[in-house]
Amino acid sequence: MLDLGCGTGVLAASVARAFPDARVVATDVSAAAVASTALTAAHAGVGDRVEVVRDDAGRDLPAAAFDVVLCNPPFHVGAAVHTGAASRMFLTAARVLRPGGVLWTVYNSHLRYRAELARVVGPTTQVARDRTFTVTRSVARPPGRATPHDRPVSGTPPEEESP
Repeated sequence: MLDLGCGTGVLAASVARAFPDARVVATDVSAAAVASTALTAAHAGVGDRVEVVRDDAGRDLPAAAFDVVLCNPPFHVGAAVHTGAASRMFLTAARVLRPGGVLWTVYNSHLRYRAELARVVGPTTQVARDRTFTVTRSVARPPGRATPHDRPVSGTPPEEESP
């Protein structure tokens, strides 16, 4: 499993505890986040199964190396809304997932990433949504089988306007 953009490491530690046989790699561009994640994993008793790596949006991760990617992408640079980091993270997830692997993404509902996830990663379904957050599940397509930009992904209903 990969926690892409691990922040404080709560998600990496939680999945390591929930899945005792899993190996979790947690990455973040921030040195403070990497240090925090290592401490969080150690405190949770899973430090031996959570590998923490400082990496910019998974740039140095190997292709097709993960069955599951977890992502809660940042959406701002300072005070400005900026979704560039999320787009880079989605591209990374598509590259590092094995075909049929799953990307779980949680994001602020106003950002409406589902169409981008479907285009970049693969078929994407909305699992949960409220006024604040949306959770989606995307299944990775084999390399080279991208969905054309000009047609909707079959079976992916439009995002709802309200919870």
